[in-house]
Amino acid sequence: MPRFLLAAALIGTLSSVAEAQVTLYGRIDLSLAQQADAAKNTELRNGSGSRLGLRGTEDLGGGLKAVFQIEHRFNADTGGTGTRFWDGKSIVGLEGGFGLVTMGREDNPAYTYSQNPADPWGSDTVASNGSIVSGRIGTNRYSDALNYRYSSGGFTFGGQITEGNGLDDRPYSLGLAYAGGPFRLGLGVENPGNADDHWVTVSGSCNVGAFALRGLIGHGTDANAQEHLSWLLAATTRIGAGEWRASYGQLKNKDLDVVADKQFALGYHHAMSKRTTLYADLIHETRDNMPANRQRIGWDLGIKHNF
Repeated sequence: MPRFLLAAALIGTLSSVAEAQVTLYGRIDLSLAQQADAAKNTELRNGSGSRLGLRGTEDLGGGLKAVFQIEHRFNADTGGTGTRFWDGKSIVGLEGGFGLVTMGREDNPAYTYSQNPADPWGSDTVASNGSIVSGRIGTNRYSDALNYRYSSGGFTFGGQITEGNGLDDRPYSLGLAYAGGPFRLGLGVENPGNADDHWVTVSGSCNVGAFALRGLIGHGTDANAQEHLSWLLAATTRIGAGEWRASYGQLKNKDLDVVADKQFALGYHHAMSKRTTLYADLIHETRDNMPANRQRIGWDLGIKHNF
């Protein structure tokens, strides 16, 4: 290629990058693990969902920006993937003084602002408290969604409504969070779209000296109109480059008078650098009517690398 054409191509590329800021990011996370409430099987597994994504913005002038994000999830142990290629996210929208409006597959606000912050593991690894914070009613993201986010003065609000795909109602989710000083509070309201199901959570955290204390209470009904109640208490503390994590919680089906999940978890995550973390987790999980061939003790030893 002639030098002047090469130079022109480079200038064009740099100009495009300057106008539309695009970031390539990802994570590879693998651990040697035994899951709790599962058959005895030491395996190599994804600790927190390995991923590859692109996100970016374009300045449209007048304080308005175009935004997009696509995120592919994959199994790092095999290199395989699920049926949905952009399983993590697939959104496009506009951002300005009015907030952020996007369309596509996106995390739901109840999960983002209330459920997930209560779990020290962020619903990752064998120590995840995902079933407790979601009540086994909610989910972490929805497809075919119209999404809105707005932040001001320590408050953040999110709303989401989806197509519904033949459900009784259109699934929707609302989330509200406040962060000020050592305190953070979250409220989540989620309706997955069936006639009877809904899930409401209140969560909070407080920094006390070297410790960060967290808690959550959840209440709702499932698609069979059965009442679910959950609670979670958790704490984290940092020592040098490491973080200790602990949690204890329970999910109960009150109509059946059945404990659906009860677990205690302990973990240590050590930052080797800003991008690489080594971790070890231990969990004891029980529930009513758990089969005798299921393991009550789970554990993992893993490494997570972000880029």
